[in-house]
Amino acid sequence: MRILNTLFNIVAVAFALTLALVLTAIVTESAIFTSIRTEAQILVLYKALAGVGAGMLVLKVVLSSLYAANLRYENHIAQLKLNDLKVELYERRQEFRSNNFRTPLTEERLEAAAV
Repeated sequence: MRILNTLFNIVAVAFALTLALVLTAIVTESAIFTSIRTEAQILVLYKALAGVGAGMLVLKVVLSSLYAANLRYENHIAQLKLNDLKVELYERRQEFRSNNFRTPLTEERLEAAAV
């Protein structure tokens, strides 16, 4: 998902750069698109660019929401793993404490019995 989001961002920047060059008249339409010669074709080109831009905007919103949902899911899974590790650590501590409290008592009893 991260790679797809990055690739889309690269395409969006390239589209925005091309659109900025065309709209500021730094580059003419006929220089990029060789088949454009009339005003009507230029108008159709601008409508197509607007449509592509709107489609890219919708795609960006969908990709961003999917990416955010994927991150939330990964965070949730990591939190579950962390909770499992905490439970295991707590159980090991309790086992260690119970063994340490019992061991000195048995040693004292063995010493008392030996004397």
